[in-house]
Amino acid sequence: MEKYLKTFLVMHGIEPFKTHNITFLRKECEKIDTDFYTLSNIDYLSDYAVELRYPDSFYIPTLEEAKEAYEDAVKARIFIKEKIKGMFL
Repeated sequence: MEKYLKTFLVMHGIEPFKTHNITFLRKECEKIDTDFYTLSNIDYLSDYAVELRYPDSFYIPTLEEAKEAYEDAVKARIFIKEKIKGMFL
């Protein structure tokens, strides 16, 4: 998810930040396009970006948590891709 958010920022001439923090990146995107507020439900995905990546913080989500995270990520990806695509119309 962070890569999509960073791509949106780059498309607007903003150097991507070295962070995995979805909330921070989403809020940076929101400064450009207030519609990104509607993605506030993906802020929790930062936990997956960090906790599942580093072995010291290992966490195994339940199947239900994983499904919910996946569905939220897919919806957000579609939203962001449409925003980027709209820049070329």
